[in-house]
Amino acid sequence: MKVKTPLVTLGVGLVVAVAILAVNISINRDVGDDTAAPSPPPTTPADAEATTPAPTPTVGDGTGPAGQGQTLTYAGWVDGGAASVAIVVNEGKAIAYVCDGATVEAWLEGTMANGLVELSGAAGQLTGTYGNGPNSADQVTGTVTAGAIAWTFTIPAVEPPSGPYRSAESLRNRLDASWVVLPDGTQVGVEKTGGTRRPAPPFDLTTGTVTVNGTAVPIEPADPR
Repeated sequence: MKVKTPLVTLGVGLVVAVAILAVNISINRDVGDDTAAPSPPPTTPADAEATTPAPTPTVGDGTGPAGQGQTLTYAGWVDGGAASVAIVVNEGKAIAYVCDGATVEAWLEGTMANGLVELSGAAGQLTGTYGNGPNSADQVTGTVTAGAIAWTFTIPAVEPPSGPYRSAESLRNRLDASWVVLPDGTQVGVEKTGGTRRPAPPFDLTTGTVTVNGTAVPIEPADPR
């Protein structure tokens, strides 16, 4: 019995030492797992493009629709409602028609780019601005003259059938008339067949014609050329 006792004691000590070593290894692994930061996934070119917002085109800086081959139309009343005005722009070229629905009218042409509108004609002129500020990207503000009369205006961008119209060039011997069609469908126009100006007769927006002495005369939307 005295010989076996040291051997038993030595065996117990070895077991305890192995157990302590195993516990230390486990603790070290847990600490390493807790403190190690996960590596971020690699960034691919597709991810970089997806997170980079594309610039938004605007009308007033020359990159908006008026500079990209699309046609923009504006129409409305001048301040005070004494006349109507419509503007059409495409690729920086613009035309406008202003009339009072009785005897005063003017066709104008010129440029509309970089926030500025500059149009002129034999009977008047139009100058204005359009831009990128709140409530201004979709409207034109300016001054227009026809004959000796000048008006200020702020008119919005509109959708068809709003805009300026004129009787077909080949049939102006039968009817020489022009109109502004407003967003609510109102037509404001002047006829000058035979050289005398008078209110233009309303035309059919569905068929694009007006009947004169029993003959249907085509009416054309006006656009820059």
